[in-house]
Amino acid sequence: MPSKRRTLSKANFFLVRAFASIGLCITGYLLIMKLTGEISSIVGCGGEGGCANVLGSKWSAWVHIPVSLLAALFYAAVIALSFQRSRSLLISSALILIGAALWFMGIMTYKIESFCPWCLATHITGILTAISIFVTTRRTGPISWTACSIFAIAPLSVLIGGQIWGPEPDTHAISEYAAKTKNKPIHQRGSGRQLTYGGKIFNIAQLPFIGPADAKHVFVKYFDYTCGSCRNMEEDLDKLMEKHPGKFAVVLLPTPLNRECNSNLKPKIENHPWACELAKLGLAAWRAQPESFPEVHKRLFSRPILTGEEARREISRIIPKEKLTQSLKDPWINDLIKANTEDHQTLSAQSVVMPKLLLVDTKVFQGVAKSSDIFVSAMEKLFGL
Repeated sequence: MPSKRRTLSKANFFLVRAFASIGLCITGYLLIMKLTGEISSIVGCGGEGGCANVLGSKWSAWVHIPVSLLAALFYAAVIALSFQRSRSLLISSALILIGAALWFMGIMTYKIESFCPWCLATHITGILTAISIFVTTRRTGPISWTACSIFAIAPLSVLIGGQIWGPEPDTHAISEYAAKTKNKPIHQRGSGRQLTYGGKIFNIAQLPFIGPADAKHVFVKYFDYTCGSCRNMEEDLDKLMEKHPGKFAVVLLPTPLNRECNSNLKPKIENHPWACELAKLGLAAWRAQPESFPEVHKRLFSRPILTGEEARREISRIIPKEKLTQSLKDPWINDLIKANTEDHQTLSAQSVVMPKLLLVDTKVFQGVAKSSDIFVSAMEKLFGL
């Protein structure tokens, strides 16, 4: 009777190598997307969904190491083991592939609530690779399934534990930018205090803002009232302004994530209902009654998100209905929104997500910090406070 090793040596590992090679190619592609910054961990609204949500989440890394890198190395190891013909290691590898696939598909379903077709293909390929290992080695004699299971559980536990309790990636970035579009006169129209960011001029006196007009430090914020991340940044800014009274002001430029008034959205980005209506109402309130704008601004960030009709009723309690209706006819509103959306397209070179916060000179804050304390600390460091 032939020995187990001799029997195993006759096994045809073509399918194992084929599926593992496919898995290696897919994970290599995902790794390139991650390393080139095409997909990042920056948190915000207006992402392209699917792979952007999955690969941009904390679950896409293990202790700051991309999971796609670990997966690519593992598939390469399976291919190497198929030549070594170590049945115990191959069976353990198959169990790891199945366990990892179930873990990550569960994360996509119950934690991220979004699916990446490429990630799903990776996990299905992993299961197929595991099945091919079982089929290829099924007639090569007895094996200790207990030992193989223990050998598989150990690395799976390290993977899962590192993802649950390990360090999370930063959810924001401070980067350099330069305005590539022509300077929009609407942002600098009129007389008053002018500030320059990335080559663009902004007139704080003529644009909606909160905080003192003579504040030493002025931010320019591109945002959407229907965006939860934009609302979170609003809370971060409130905390900063509360801690350093009189030192900060924020120019507020509504940039709706809806094609009804924003033709610059990428095809995969979903429209945000009521985004255009709320943006126009906010700008109309600024034009009609500037002193009431801070209160209107906060109400438009109400949760759950206000519909256009609900928002109009809310604002009518602050600004007379007739005055608001007349202000909504001002062509300045649509012109400003158009200019804002064009700026946002330029600012999206690193990350498409909202909000965008111009800080000083050519620096822009992308996404939202993991906490208000982190945001405040970053601003204090930047401005030497």
